[in-house]
Parts: sequence; structure tokens; C-alpha cells
Amino acid sequence: MVFQIPENIAPECYPMAWLVDTWQGAGVLEYESIPAAGYLHELIIDNDLGGPYLRIRSDIWIAEEPAGAVDKEVPGGIMFDQLTKGQLWSSMSGYLRATPGSEARDGVTMLEATSASPAGHAMTWAGLIKGPQLQLQADAIAATPTASDFGGARIMGGLVNSDLFMAYDMAAFGLGMASYMAGRLSRA
Repeated sequence: MVFQIPENIAPECYPMAWLVDTWQGAGVLEYESIPAAGYLHELIIDNDLGGPYLRIRSDIWIAEEPAGAVDKEVPGGIMFDQLTKGQLWSSMSGYLRATPGSEARDGVTMLEATSASPAGHAMTWAGLIKGPQLQLQADAIAATPTASDFGGARIMGGLVNSDLFMAYDMAAFGLGMASYMAGRLSRA
């Protein structure tokens, strides 16, 4: 599949243009205090009326099937269709943009992002994108009084054979940074 930059996208978004689409897939989540579970993930990334940023919406459901039902060798869209959505596990909305005033060097563009979740966390992120590879690290975290203890997060993603492979690490519940979720998503 040949990628084309979406129509009407702001030039500031060109380095991130490969992300624009609706993605669906599955993966496995697990953390020290959370037993392994399969999950379904829908990620919608658009250019929000042509602004110099991308808008992000992420929803994750626990699969009714066990974690072992997730086959990481199968394209994300096929796994999304084969698994059954159970409980909504998490939602997040946010924005991603190239860092204003920074220039791409050696194909690397610096990024900034913001996100908020109904679980009571709002975060700013900093990172970079190089071709079809993305890295973001939580920069600042704000929490409501009843939100769970959350100390940090990092996201890594990249295109492999037209699928978006994503890993999400976190530091939470007084524990250090460790793997939390890893999945594979396909363009819907």
C-alpha cells in the first residue's frame, strides 16, 4: 500500500501524516498488580479541520477472551474482529503537534502532546518522530484528588508491514517504569 498525505492537512503535520486514520487492533496488557488480559484498541487520529496539530481519541476494552487468544502475528484489524469487547478499560483524548519553532534535523521532528482521561489524569508529553517511528515521554502529570497514583508514562510506536505496533510503559501505584500494554493496530 502506497501512503499518500491526506488532503487538507496542515504542513506542520506532514511528519506525522502517516498516523492520520482510524486504527483498530488488539494486544495484551499486564502490570505488576494487573493480571494479563487481552484488549481491543480503537485509535482515531485526524487533523481536526486542518489545524497545525493532530487530534487523538483512544478507547481500550478488555477482551472477553483470555490474553492467550491475542496472536501478535495476526494483523491488528483481524484480531480486533476476532475478539469480543468486554468492559471499557480506558479512554483518552488529546492533541499532538510538531514542536513550534523547532526544525527537523536528520529526519527527526520534535513533538509535543497533551492528553486527558476520565480516570482523572491530564498529561503533557515530549518526544520525537522519525519517519514511521514515534516516541513520547510524559513530561508533566496532573491528577484529580481521587485519581490513582500515576508517576510517568512512555509511548513507542512504529509502522511494520502497514500495521502500527505500539507499546505503552508506565510507572503507577508506587511502582517503577515497566511495560504495561503492547499491541498491533491496522488501518480500519
